[in-house]
Amino acid sequence: MDLQVFRKPRNTLFFVYVIKTGRLIYGNPLDIDVNSAIRNELGGMIDEREFLFLNSDDEVMVCKSLKELMFLLAAIKCGIYESSNWYRMARCLSGLGINVPVEFKHCLKPPGIDVLRSVGEPILNRVMQELKTIRQVMEHNYSL
Repeated sequence: MDLQVFRKPRNTLFFVYVIKTGRLIYGNPLDIDVNSAIRNELGGMIDEREFLFLNSDDEVMVCKSLKELMFLLAAIKCGIYESSNWYRMARCLSGLGINVPVEFKHCLKPPGIDVLRSVGEPILNRVMQELKTIRQVMEHNYSL
C-alpha cells in the first residue's frame, strides 16, 4: 500500500492517475479534470520531455521522460483506467503497433544512457509523432 497526502494536487497526468485510479482511505475526495490535465501535458511538456530524453546526462531523467510520454499517449488513446499501470499502458500501445521497451519499466534503476537511447529513440520518434498530431488536432478544435 502506498499512502500519499496531497494538499494541492496539480493538474497533471500523475495526479489524474493517483486520484482517479487510487483509493481514498481518509478525507474528502479530490477531483481533477482529466481533459484539462491532458491538455496541460500536451502543451509544452511533451517538447520538454523529448529534449530531456535526447540531451540529459542523467539516466533516470532519460528513462522517465520517455516513460511519461508513453503513459500520456496511452491515456489519450485508451483512457485513464486502461493505461493506469505499466502492463495496461504497454497493452494499449501495442494495439497502436508500439512495442514498449522493458528497459523503461524501472526508471529508478535504469540501464545506461546509451542503452536507453538506442532502444528508446525509435519509440520516442513514434510516440512524439502521435502526440504532436493529437496536439495539432486539439489546437485546431479549440481555436474554432
